[in-house]
Amino acid sequence: MPEQKRQGRVYHRAAKPRKYASRTFGESADWSDHQGCEGLYGNRPLDLLRCLRPGQWAKNLILLAAPFFAFFDRHQTLPDAVGLQERLGLALVAFVLLSGAAYVFNDLVDARADAANPLKQCRPIAARRVSAGAAGTLGTLCLALGLGAAWTLCARAGGLGFLWVCVAYVALQPLYTFLARKVAEWGATFVAVGFALRAAGGAVAVGVRLSPWLLVCVFLLTFLVALCKRRGANFVKGTPQPSAAEMRILDLGIGASAAATLTCYALYTLATETIANFGTARLVWTVPLVLLGLFRLLRLTYGERATGAPDVALLRDWPMLAILALWVIACAAILACPGMAAA
Repeated sequence: MPEQKRQGRVYHRAAKPRKYASRTFGESADWSDHQGCEGLYGNRPLDLLRCLRPGQWAKNLILLAAPFFAFFDRHQTLPDAVGLQERLGLALVAFVLLSGAAYVFNDLVDARADAANPLKQCRPIAARRVSAGAAGTLGTLCLALGLGAAWTLCARAGGLGFLWVCVAYVALQPLYTFLARKVAEWGATFVAVGFALRAAGGAVAVGVRLSPWLLVCVFLLTFLVALCKRRGANFVKGTPQPSAAEMRILDLGIGASAAATLTCYALYTLATETIANFGTARLVWTVPLVLLGLFRLLRLTYGERATGAPDVALLRDWPMLAILALWVIACAAILACPGMAAA
């Protein structure tokens, strides 16, 4: 690569900063620490960690849904405390690693597009702080370690159910990356299936049954969030604007998904099987909290337009976190004292 000398510094021609031009793909966001090209591919440990998107790891807590409700179910038995912690720990580690690997490979595929997106251009791979080789190695390592953790859990718990759930999750990722996400509803469906697999994985990991009602609720809720994220991303400055018809379809899908989520959850709380398992019909009292959560999500989508960055809008939004905490507390209080709350 030809080099140029300027003011005592040596620059590769492709890495030469331009005073009046906007940053292009291949140029780092900050030239202050560059002496040639060595700053373009720092591959620093912190940047490698950011490739795994630690802010998104909280999504894997959906694994705890089935064990949480199974704890109060009179017809199911959880493992002992040590075994429960071990299984849930391995399950969470497995999905954190597998989802991290999915993020890395997705960012590798989208590197050029992300570099031109104001919302995504600071990601380490798009900003060229992490090289493609280092990112590929990191993704492969996380994939192997995640499947290894799943195998370890299966070896200790008996059966290969959790491993197959993880394999299905891994197989889902390239389909989403190369095919499904091009259409909003298909992309949202694949995202929702990924969360449903997480919820099913939590049930399989500890050897309990996940209610089909609850599984459908998880699918519908995450489908709704994915559509809201898609709509919010359309308002990021510098991104291509969708057609009016596309926006209308998204709005209709969001409204239908919100209504379906609330209806499904209400039916779950009143189902004969649910009342028989928990010994109370008062779980329906938590429906208003779910309604508040849905309206908060819609307010973020249409009012503040913040769901283009879901980790900020949902995982750091204090009203949403407060509603979630109240829902968990209310469910635990009602299910822990079924006699006092008997219908």
